[in-house]
Amino acid sequence: MNIQVRFLLLSTIVICLAAHGFCIGSITNSRCKCVNVISNFIHPRKYQHVKVFNQGSYCRKVEIVITLKHGKKVCVNPETQWVKRIISFLDKRAAEPNKVITEESSTE
Repeated sequence: MNIQVRFLLLSTIVICLAAHGFCIGSITNSRCKCVNVISNFIHPRKYQHVKVFNQGSYCRKVEIVITLKHGKKVCVNPETQWVKRIISFLDKRAAEPNKVITEESSTE
C-alpha cells in the first residue's frame, strides 16, 4: 500500500474519531436537567432534598430540583417568591457555623 494512501486513511480515521468525541461531549454537557418547571407551592414537610444547579456551560439557567419524600423529583421555578425564600433559608443555614452552647456551672 502506498504511503500516501496510508496517510489519507489514518487521517480520515483520526478526524472521524475526533468528530465523534466532540459530539458525545456536547450531548452530555449541554443539557439542562429541567425541561418543565412548576411554580405551585410545595410544603417543606414534603421535601427530602433540595438541589440547586447554578448556570454554567451545560445549561444557561439556574435550576432547582426538589426531591420529594416519596422519591419524585420536581423542577421548580427559581423566580417564584416561595422558592427564593427557601433558597435564602438554606443559604443562611449553610453559612452559620455549628453553634456549641455551653452552660457555665457556678459553684456557690
